[in-house]
Amino acid sequence: MHPVRIRMRVLEGSYQGIEILERLGEARHPVLMVGVEVRRFGLEDRVARLARTLRIPVVTSFLGRGLLAEADAPLAGTYMGLAGDPEVTALVEDSDGLFLLGEILSDTNFGVSRRRIDLRRTIQALDTQVTISYHTYPDIPLEALVGTLERLARPLASATRVDPRVSPCGMPRDDAPIVPGDVAAALNDLMSVHGRFPVAADVGDCLFTAMDLVDTDHVASGYYATMGFAVPAAIGIQVATGRRPLAIVGDGAFQMTGWELGHCRRYGLDPIVVVMNNANWGMLSAFRPDARYTDIGEWNFAAIANALGGRGQRVETRAQLAQALEEGASTRGSFQLIDVRIAKDALSSRLRRFAAAIGTK
Repeated sequence: MHPVRIRMRVLEGSYQGIEILERLGEARHPVLMVGVEVRRFGLEDRVARLARTLRIPVVTSFLGRGLLAEADAPLAGTYMGLAGDPEVTALVEDSDGLFLLGEILSDTNFGVSRRRIDLRRTIQALDTQVTISYHTYPDIPLEALVGTLERLARPLASATRVDPRVSPCGMPRDDAPIVPGDVAAALNDLMSVHGRFPVAADVGDCLFTAMDLVDTDHVASGYYATMGFAVPAAIGIQVATGRRPLAIVGDGAFQMTGWELGHCRRYGLDPIVVVMNNANWGMLSAFRPDARYTDIGEWNFAAIANALGGRGQRVETRAQLAQALEEGASTRGSFQLIDVRIAKDALSSRLRRFAAAIGTK
């Protein structure tokens, strides 16, 4: 690109940055929502500093879950509309100065909003495009815009402190049967002791259960909702980063791609794999509770793990789950699979709310 054109684009980004800060300063309840482009362009640390300077509450979108996990930012939680935490939903939908930074508008993020986001009071900044209310400025690089905001930002007088989301923890170690909420609490307990694992979550109730995990690096196939993502993704995480990953996968998805764990031994990989096994297509049964086609039979994944060169454990109580996770995290050199038996009708509260919200649309 011609140097003059580059300078013009940067100057345009400066102008829009000033207008954005003026809009946020005029708002009574400004909120910053960060999306996937913040990571795509390597802007997480800079956006976190910007949020601290502005003293503005920050949320991620459903597709942006895991953003700013390693940054010191005033992160209030993940926006999921009617399926999410009511406090976060109200924070976003009641805002008169919602700043969508790197956030792609899609049904996945906003399809179950309690009420429609008022675009007249919204700022949208994507790479090469900034939209403020109903007017759009093209050819604005996202990095240049963030640079302008960093240089000019001052604390917003109207910004209010929002307490960060509290993740469930302290799962009782008793003989009670396991429900999806116990899985999230048990994993949070594990990470409080062993540090935070990068997480790969599959679709279905795994995806919604993972929303209750502490903030950590997180990948999921949320946009396309393709099954069978978590196990190959966990393998990819360890190959690419060297960090030991944690995969959360349903029994139906594991039937599709769980066999990839057979490659772990020859590549020296040892992910921890939690199979939420309810012998059912849980996502489908959430929408069609009486459907018989959602039953997929009971598979012994713990035995399969041993045959593939890993170590498998079957757990049916909360005490067994806690023990198996601790043993799995403490054992290195081979993949650890924990076959978590869950009742067919035991769905996470988030999935129930999501299904109810979709049913009203």
